[in-house]
Amino acid sequence: MNDLPESAKPEIKLSRRISKVWIIPIIGLFLGLWLVNRTIEQKGELITVTFENAEGIVIDKTEVRCRNVRIGIVESIDLDPEDLTVEVGLRIKPQHLGLIRKDSKLWVVRPRVSGASVSGLSTLLSGSYIDLDPGQSKEGQSHFAGLESPPLTPNSVPGLRLFLDAKDPGSVDVGSGIYFMGNLVGKVESRTFHTNTRTTEFGIFIDKKYSSLVNTETRFWRESGFELKLDSGGVDLEVPTLDSLIAGRINFGVPEGVIEGEPLSTEHIEYFVLHGDEDEANTSAFRSAAQFLILLDQSVRGLEKGTPVEFRGLPVGRVDIISYQLVVSSEINSIPVLIQLDEHLLAKHFPPSLRNEGEDGLKTALKNGLRASIKPSNLLTGQVYLDLDYYPELPTNDVKIVSDYVVIPTTETGLARIEAVIDKINNLEIEPLLAKFTEAAEEASKTMQDIQTSIGGADKVIAETKLTMEQTKEMMTALNAIMNDPDTKALPAEIRTSLAEIKKGIQPFSENGAVYGDLLRTMDELRNVSRSVKRMTTEISDKPNSLLFGKDPNTSKIPRSRKTR
Repeated sequence: MNDLPESAKPEIKLSRRISKVWIIPIIGLFLGLWLVNRTIEQKGELITVTFENAEGIVIDKTEVRCRNVRIGIVESIDLDPEDLTVEVGLRIKPQHLGLIRKDSKLWVVRPRVSGASVSGLSTLLSGSYIDLDPGQSKEGQSHFAGLESPPLTPNSVPGLRLFLDAKDPGSVDVGSGIYFMGNLVGKVESRTFHTNTRTTEFGIFIDKKYSSLVNTETRFWRESGFELKLDSGGVDLEVPTLDSLIAGRINFGVPEGVIEGEPLSTEHIEYFVLHGDEDEANTSAFRSAAQFLILLDQSVRGLEKGTPVEFRGLPVGRVDIISYQLVVSSEINSIPVLIQLDEHLLAKHFPPSLRNEGEDGLKTALKNGLRASIKPSNLLTGQVYLDLDYYPELPTNDVKIVSDYVVIPTTETGLARIEAVIDKINNLEIEPLLAKFTEAAEEASKTMQDIQTSIGGADKVIAETKLTMEQTKEMMTALNAIMNDPDTKALPAEIRTSLAEIKKGIQPFSENGAVYGDLLRTMDELRNVSRSVKRMTTEISDKPNSLLFGKDPNTSKIPRSRKTR
């Protein structure tokens, strides 16, 4: 081979192109990779959700929805052997993976009836499904704790979310309405009982268009059931609405006289107290502007913490403490009462010029006779209030300080004076008075017996006088008959003259004579005296104390039957 000429030797060259034979495998490889990637992308991402039970969840059948649009399906269901929770694997479509965020919420939609809320009725025919609330966070997450109850308002719905702490939740539950001046503006979303604090926490939602109604001075209170109030204003019966009786109800507002606070930010979690009623909510807005000490020398029955303090009928504060612990000195025997004036009430009723006078204003008030006194607000219930007023007729006082408190002098008015009169009546010695009255009654009875004896004698005199007058009348009749007799006229003139003189002498005793009239008047007077004495005897017999207290002008005379002989 080496002896061959150069022209006879073959020329060997290396090929620089890939063989066409490899084109098909390469295309197949790329196609396979593309199909694998497409399959993975179409299959989506797997996330895990933990539930307490798997009721209504079926593999490859139960859907995952967001706003009622299918975004995935249940791929697996496993039971954790340690805590017996159910782990459900959800396959989410790739195009919807952006909805899976750190604060996303998932729950099983099934028919539910809880408190005032009824949900999931549509699943009676279509079957249960898992609903997703995307949340607002931008961070992703692959493992979630599912909710056992669906939230009433998704996180994506704009509005104000707050938390309320209550010692007594009453009938308020998930689904209860939030009202402002009788208008529904939100709902209760959650209810959680904390065993460490023994309080119930409510999560509430208020629609965005009403969120401006809530500020830092807002108070929340629950609407109670039937409530009967009996106070100085009379009887007040509050009848709740039907929905508040069944599902509970929460009201809110700013207490009267309180200035609106700052608006709330939706970026921060705000906590409020849920009060038992509106009065409690208004009381919580109390801001002490000043404290004064009152030393009472009378009973403080009916006076308690929270008792109103008024100035000439205007509410200005409340009673804070009633205790001897307020006074360090043992020389003070009066009952110390600490009162507080409310900043809001003072601003409502008095201009700044009167509120900012300071110590000089207090000196002027004491000089004008400012005094404190207990007055009744309702005699039926025994409620009282503390009244501040001016009494110019009382001696003036200088500013007195006891245990670092300024003292407002007191005076007894109203109820205290009534109690003093009652005490005086209770201290009267009634038994000696009754003994003396008994003795007086016995003497009166003895006297009446004597009077009755005298009355009996007077009746005898009247009877004898009446008999004499009858006899005189008979004698005058007989004498007239004699004078008119014809035989008498035939007598001599001297005899007739004597008879005429006799007739003239006894003429005063006739019916028209003066003596006869005097006798009749005397008899009438005797009868009147007799009747008066009888009436007095009857009055004393019926009411012996009339000798001391006189006859009651309002007492009607008791009719008596006529005596029969």
